[in-house]
Amino acid sequence: MKFKVIILFLTSLLIISCFPETIKAQSQKKPTILILYDISSPVEQTTIHRVDALLSSYGETIVESRASATEKQIKQASTVIYIGMNQVEIPKKQREWINNFSHQKLFIGYNANQFNEFNQLKFNGKSNLVKVGKQTLAKRISFLKTTSPYKKVIEGQTINGVHPVLLKNDKSYYLSLNQWTDEFQWYLQPYIAENTTWFKPPKHKAWIIISGIQPSTSPKRLKQTTDILKKRQIPYALAVAAVEYTNNQKGINKLEEAKELKKELQNQQAQGVPIIANGYGLSYRMDDKVQHEFWDSRFNQPITALNSAQAEKAYSLDAFSSIEAFNKEREKIGRTEKEYTAKRIEDAVTELVNAKLYPIAFTIENDHASSYVYEEISKHFSLFFGALQYNDNSSEDTGVQPLITKPAYMNHLQVYSTNIKPVINGLEGEPTLVHELKDLLKIKGSMAGIKINMQLNPKTIERTLDIFESFPQFEWQNLREVKSDVQIKHITIQQTAKGALEVKQQKKYLDFIKKKWQTSPFEFSLWVLFWIVFLFVLIFFLNVIRLRFTLKKRLFEERKPNG
Repeated sequence: MKFKVIILFLTSLLIISCFPETIKAQSQKKPTILILYDISSPVEQTTIHRVDALLSSYGETIVESRASATEKQIKQASTVIYIGMNQVEIPKKQREWINNFSHQKLFIGYNANQFNEFNQLKFNGKSNLVKVGKQTLAKRISFLKTTSPYKKVIEGQTINGVHPVLLKNDKSYYLSLNQWTDEFQWYLQPYIAENTTWFKPPKHKAWIIISGIQPSTSPKRLKQTTDILKKRQIPYALAVAAVEYTNNQKGINKLEEAKELKKELQNQQAQGVPIIANGYGLSYRMDDKVQHEFWDSRFNQPITALNSAQAEKAYSLDAFSSIEAFNKEREKIGRTEKEYTAKRIEDAVTELVNAKLYPIAFTIENDHASSYVYEEISKHFSLFFGALQYNDNSSEDTGVQPLITKPAYMNHLQVYSTNIKPVINGLEGEPTLVHELKDLLKIKGSMAGIKINMQLNPKTIERTLDIFESFPQFEWQNLREVKSDVQIKHITIQQTAKGALEVKQQKKYLDFIKKKWQTSPFEFSLWVLFWIVFLFVLIFFLNVIRLRFTLKKRLFEERKPNG
């Protein structure tokens, strides 16, 4: 009996001790942020993507058109965001669902006055902001002029007067913008981080990627660049393109054939430097002056054909009878983009692994890609480094984020933004770099990400690092200690948060033969001829032995005495 009591007591103690940890784990779970929207044109999708990218730093975003949203989705959300890009009459049932939602809400643009929180809001046309708060804007932003009795949290200035930009009623907010820019986001984001319960900010981090590494790169120049960072004990990663066009644009150089560079990269990897796949390494068009691998820069449009020679000028919205017809055609092109991207990713990872280099993330030179490309990348990589393109139909709408983000439109691919530019020439970029770092420090938990091309002058690299180190609030992030997963058909690469790297590769003899034929066709042909001759010799030898045994048997039978 005493034994049972002791067991019961110990079991109770164990349950009680686990209970606080359970509560803690639940409290640390990221909230669900439901973004609902009304748009009249695919062009307006840009704003939805920007808001998605911003808010996915603070929780898991779910993006739905308002018309397709369900009551269950709204009830299960932690926060509801509504974006009205055009004026529509919202059905009574959906208004009730949102009105009955008791947690935090944010309304952006039109139609906010159809909800209880802002039903006294009146719209008085559009104008352009030249100033927000005390900050003069480099680019004017379109907004909706409103009047209301609600609390003015942020005000903006036009040429003619002052207008409310952000309003508050109880725990709900209204934002009058119907256009979104990085500049305004970086002004607004400190307020979001400080006035919501969504987010517990980590320490400020900074990370560096050395880019511009391709088969023709000088190993000595690479070592010279990385030695600058090693001397300061700054961790870094290497963005490597596996192939490149030859100087005459008639062939390609492969990293596997650049023996000295390959050896240097392998040595750095062995010392704990992570490798990042910088695309496959080839432009979509051979005559591109700069590398655009996942975007057709000639027509400023997405990839419309697997072979660039077959690509033609794509659609424009005006050419379609309806938005539905336009979207149908865009989805068709999106399937081509996915197929193209999947092939490039498989080739990139395979080539790097053949060189015994194991990428832990992906990046795109010049940062241009549509959401279809990002979606395909997310199927193979869990980490992405670079800027974000918010528009599926034009490369003009790109931007960066100050925090790690996992937007729904990128299929929740984890993005580390390259949001800082290095000093390029002498003193020319220094004030900009200092200003950008100061702006980042205003945002709790922000990260400073920078790509440094190894062709930069070592002195300008040194100056960039001097400025970084004058901001001790930033801690250097070792990208070897970031969890990541890479997966293609026959290769799996996993990196743990402790820096361990595990590679699983299914070797296929057919792939091996194909690779040998592609890399060394003459040597491969000699080996084929050798094995053909060897087989003939072997068959001849076996046949001789068979004949000898057959002849001996006959002779033995003939010598036997009869009967």
